Amino acid sequence: METSKAIIDTDILIGVLRSKKEAVALVSELEMKKFLLATTSVNAFELFYGAHKSNQPERGLQSAKKLLNRLVLLPFTPKSAQKAGHIYAELERAGTPIGLRDSFVAAIALTRGFAVATRNIQHFSKVTDLRIISTETL
Repeated sequence: METSKAIIDTDILIGVLRSKKEAVALVSELEMKKFLLATTSVNAFELFYGAHKSNQPERGLQSAKKLLNRLVLLPFTPKSAQKAGHIYAELERAGTPIGLRDSFVAAIALTRGFAVATRNIQHFSKVTDLRIISTETL
């Protein structure tokens, strides 16, 4: 049996950092179900960017590093870059574009066999064959 694997998207990561009940419950549920939990270098960037913009950057950076150390960190590789280019072009051509960074995260998930745990169903549901985990799907 293959291990279930989930990339934790930035919106959930921020929810965990802010002790938001729904985000903490989602991650706890995934842990309980023995998911391999990961995030991407793109999500790490977003956390660090937010920390640097905050009123307390050192505290935010420390919290982000601590959270990221609990997860497998998946890189943006040439294979995922190629897939992201395909996703971005396909959705743009269809008139249903999503953010560039969301395309990167989706591509990493697809090329590595991961689902994406996110609250951003609106964007990620546009990506063909991407498995999405949300509070509604658990």
